[in-house]
Amino acid sequence: MNLIHAVRRGLPLCLTLFLVTIPPMVQAADNLQTVAHMLGYIGVDYPLTVRNGQVVNAPEYAEQQEFATRVAVLVAQLPANPAKAALQQQAQDLVQRIKHKAGGEQIATLSHSMRTTLIQAYQLVVAPKHAPEVAAGARLYRENCVACHGATGHGDGPLAASLNPRPKDFHEHARQDQRSVYTLYNAISLGVDGTAMKAYHDLKDDQRWALAFYVSNFLASDAQRQAGAAAWAAGDGKIFTNLAGLTQATPEDVQASHGKTGVEVLAYLRSQPDRLTGAHESPLAFSARTLDESLALYRDGRPEAAYQMAVTAYLEGFELVETGLAAINPQMKVAIETEMFSYRGMLKEGRPVAVASAQVVKIQGMLGEARQLLETSDLTPSVAFASAFIILLREGLEAILLLAAVVAFLIKTERRDGLPYIHAGWIAALLMGFATWALATYAIDISGASRELTEGLTALFAAGILFYVGVWLHNKLQAQRWKEFIESKVQQATGGQTLWALALLSFIAVYREVFETVLFYETLWVQAGDAGHHMVAAGFLAAVAGLVLLSWLIFRFSVRLPLRLFFGVNSALMYLLAVVFAGKGVAALQAAGKLPMNGINFPRIDVLGVYPNLESLGLQLLLVLVAVVFLVLNQRASSAR
Repeated sequence: MNLIHAVRRGLPLCLTLFLVTIPPMVQAADNLQTVAHMLGYIGVDYPLTVRNGQVVNAPEYAEQQEFATRVAVLVAQLPANPAKAALQQQAQDLVQRIKHKAGGEQIATLSHSMRTTLIQAYQLVVAPKHAPEVAAGARLYRENCVACHGATGHGDGPLAASLNPRPKDFHEHARQDQRSVYTLYNAISLGVDGTAMKAYHDLKDDQRWALAFYVSNFLASDAQRQAGAAAWAAGDGKIFTNLAGLTQATPEDVQASHGKTGVEVLAYLRSQPDRLTGAHESPLAFSARTLDESLALYRDGRPEAAYQMAVTAYLEGFELVETGLAAINPQMKVAIETEMFSYRGMLKEGRPVAVASAQVVKIQGMLGEARQLLETSDLTPSVAFASAFIILLREGLEAILLLAAVVAFLIKTERRDGLPYIHAGWIAALLMGFATWALATYAIDISGASRELTEGLTALFAAGILFYVGVWLHNKLQAQRWKEFIESKVQQATGGQTLWALALLSFIAVYREVFETVLFYETLWVQAGDAGHHMVAAGFLAAVAGLVLLSWLIFRFSVRLPLRLFFGVNSALMYLLAVVFAGKGVAALQAAGKLPMNGINFPRIDVLGVYPNLESLGLQLLLVLVAVVFLVLNQRASSAR
């Protein structure tokens, strides 16, 4: 079987990876937010439609029935999770209770419990990464909401009279006391079925949060906000510790737990959320705060939620500054990463709370040192240049090796007609990589876990393809087999499907590197400052030149090799890349919290995908053993012939 046929066989798997694996993750996230959104509406609106077992608003009651049925359907479609079975049972219970006109308090309690379980079990994003600008929300409200809800939010805009149902009055305590900023954000993001409230997909995520915070302020008075500010300044009202707690709080719940002062503090922080976290929370500050939340969950006897929060602390915090820190102190970068993974292991193992707490204190101290180092250490021009050069050269080396080998193979076998497809593949990967970065930066919120999961699955898939190609190339070492291959395969006309498969192979080799590389450069660009931007650009251009030279050398010398040596060298290269990709794929899935990590005393070699843990080293060792066994068996068969 030749290389082209191998690629053709790999095409369905690759399409499965990109067209089946990634879109369902996006769809699942949408379904989760939709379920949370509907549960919030049911909890607030149902008590106003049924009283004492009697329907007081038939259209609203029919809508509640429809929402509950939709919730049951969507919950059944959610990804596997230990909490899914309970959620499905609760969803069916919700449908039946609404059908039999249960009391409003029962429905509100059940829907609230379901939403809390959903958020914790699936780690829904319930808060913005940074405190939004409420002033920007005011401008967005004037541009998008005044026509229906009115300038003061009373639901009396110019179009209100013509709408059925009428727009909500944001001053109505019966409903708004039960609504959180997160509920408002979901309504803005997803819209409300059966009403004129559309989904504002055209607004960026941070804009929707800003608009939600602004709308939440209609309910409170200036006097309440002033009293809340005084309580906050005096230290009497510090009942919120993070944005997630603030966005999920309702005035009704806060009144029940903290009284009048709590409601006033809530009103104040809704108007100035930056007082809670600072105007711009740094990634390291985010990591430190999220680790505290993780430890609090662990103390409460919720180890799985604590583990997921620890994963978030790494992916959405520390990982964003790893490159900049590595440029200044690479040992510190590795040490912090190791300790954060160790903490996650403690949570999985069920270690005592005191041990986990000591580990968090240790990490907090290291994060503080890293923050001080990053704030006081400017990148020198030489370090900025070297960092930019190394980042691109390191990330691009694997793709270049693979592309150069495939191009050399096509030329060696006189199949230059496939070269345009190879070039189309890697060019498309570059464009797609930058497009993905742009979407993640300006349009949608791609979590760190999704990035690592995509990278890990892609790397493991590529490792499988590369290992197979290495086996195939080794089979051609015998002259007779090469002669048979030439006569029976190379001269066959290449169909369009196969050529596009080659393009897809080159796409895989490049795409997995581009997005991560762009993120690294984004961090480095900020850290270098205005004075260092030209050196970052120079380092990037130098790396591009180095990669071009490297690919030319590989291609130039490989096509001049004798056939037997050519196949031997490329076979070894494919085996090596398969081992490297396997190690990096496992590491990415471990970073996303999808695979366990059992550390051992072993050297760490990032460029070769070698990491000191049993899982990645075990898979790499397995690949090496399989390759050795194959080589021995193949050699014996050749000797027998």
